[in-house]
Amino acid sequence: MSVWKIDYDGGLFLEISEDAEVFTTSAFYKLSLKRYVGNVNDKTVYFKKSLTYLDYKKIISICQKKQSDMIVSERLQSYIDSKEIYIDKRSRLGTEIKSRDNKLKNKFEQYAQTVNSAMIRPLREQQMWDSFFMCAMQKSANFSVPGSGKTASVLGAYAYLKSKELVKRIVVICPKNAFGSWIDEFKACFGSKDRLNVFNIHSENYKTSRERRMGLLYESGNSNLILVNYESVAGVEDALVSLIKEYTLLVFDEVHKVKSVEGEYASHSLNLAKEASYVVAMTGTPIPNSYLDVYNLLHILFPDEYDVFFDFSIPLLKNPTLTEIETVNDKIQPFFCRTTKNQLGVPQANDDTVCKFMASADEDRLMHILKIKYRRNKLALLVRLMQLESAPEMLLRSMDLGEFAFLLDDSLEISQIDYADYSDEVRELIEKAGSSTKFRKCIDLATELTSQNKTVVIWCIFVDSIKRISRELENQGIKTCCVFGEVPLEERQGLINDFKDGEFQVLITNPHTLAESVSLHSVCHDAIYFEYSYNLVHLLQSKDRIHRLGLPEGQYTQYYFMELMYHTEDGEWSLDEAVYDRLKEKEQIMYDAIENHVLEVLPTSDEDLELIFEKLL
Repeated sequence: MSVWKIDYDGGLFLEISEDAEVFTTSAFYKLSLKRYVGNVNDKTVYFKKSLTYLDYKKIISICQKKQSDMIVSERLQSYIDSKEIYIDKRSRLGTEIKSRDNKLKNKFEQYAQTVNSAMIRPLREQQMWDSFFMCAMQKSANFSVPGSGKTASVLGAYAYLKSKELVKRIVVICPKNAFGSWIDEFKACFGSKDRLNVFNIHSENYKTSRERRMGLLYESGNSNLILVNYESVAGVEDALVSLIKEYTLLVFDEVHKVKSVEGEYASHSLNLAKEASYVVAMTGTPIPNSYLDVYNLLHILFPDEYDVFFDFSIPLLKNPTLTEIETVNDKIQPFFCRTTKNQLGVPQANDDTVCKFMASADEDRLMHILKIKYRRNKLALLVRLMQLESAPEMLLRSMDLGEFAFLLDDSLEISQIDYADYSDEVRELIEKAGSSTKFRKCIDLATELTSQNKTVVIWCIFVDSIKRISRELENQGIKTCCVFGEVPLEERQGLINDFKDGEFQVLITNPHTLAESVSLHSVCHDAIYFEYSYNLVHLLQSKDRIHRLGLPEGQYTQYYFMELMYHTEDGEWSLDEAVYDRLKEKEQIMYDAIENHVLEVLPTSDEDLELIFEKLL
């Protein structure tokens, strides 16, 4: 009589009594079971290691239909039961921590004492609760706003887990420009109590994927901080997996980079997360356009449990009804923490200073010509007007699509753009215009601020603008440094450090290069927005370079927004004003969502462009 027993010992296996060759040539095996099998050895069938407990349940059902008296071992049933209740228990725990349930008070106090004894810079109470949440949940997200100390909270979780000998290292997957922030924060939090031994995937020692793999496998053993950018993960995934399996806190910083459901970043991130016992996904970036972003996030955190507990389909997340939005938020709310700068006592920034000035007659005329030329393509009109306001001569060049690919909150198709084909009248106007009104006003403001011994950050979109502003200020004896995409990463960090050390008075940059993970608040409190788009992510992150946790009480923070006003048949109109007003509306959407403990959904680029130009076209 044939007897089968299915069991679990770190992986699923099936013991059979018949000959293995007979079993593997049967129709049942070929049609129903083979797809799940890793290998067959003697009278034992070993199933693939990549299977989840949901696959285990399916295999048990398949086998029981063939062999109704099959034995299911107690440890296999116990493993499945523990997985079944895991996500429900996590959900309840998340809710209890976020509500600061009184029964957790003693555990929290013990946790805080352990963390603060391991760090030279104590966490603030709200940060400590976030840290406690991430540690206790084992797998969770931190959606706290930029500048609110997310990195320090994660380091607190690491400190506690290390004290309990549960982890030895942090592996951080993040953009390259965030490496410096992690290194600086680790040193600031631990000092000599836990001396930093960093493995940087982009060290001079590791120039090829093979050298990086070998470094991770054989030279990272003593490292307590391992930094890998999203682009490099594919080439070193197997080496990372071997590290992450044991004693590791895995962090996905700026996890909004893992966007596309079918994308390469998502695939590799999911493979890593499956192997980790402790995972934190971090972003301060608002959700753009739909709830689809949470699909990858939840799969990273809960790959086994997604289908059972969440089960949000892609079509639902793309376009949920109000009822479905409520359901999604109710389900995910226990699994993320979110702290604002107000909760941490960061001094309020001053009200924005909006610098309005009128366009010249030539600029008015050029604006009207551009309006007629590009009225059917609002994105092209937006870009051409920005160029007019910054430097009219840019209109004579074809658009470099790469320069404004980062303008948008979402991916918008740029098509049917009529490039630089203008009449003689337009060329004469452009040549006659010289420096734009907005450019001159920006230089005047920067000069005034630096004359008061203030350091200044000037935010631009176009590289051409960064270079022109720098040249003009240097001509006036004002020392500047420029950070944009073409500047190598190592050189960027050096320039930023020199700016912090007072070697430069003005830093000129763009948000898609410097908007993430750079702290300037200790030396700079004034920022000029020369060019800006309706991308709320870039606005918030750029603001937070100088407005962050750590500012002393009473310290001011001032933002200046340059707005050029045109004369139209219906009165004055300003692209800058329309974009600024749109940004403030979107910012309020985000803060309302935080207040209501839900995730925000922001308008699409098409909707933004319609509203920006509704009074002009």
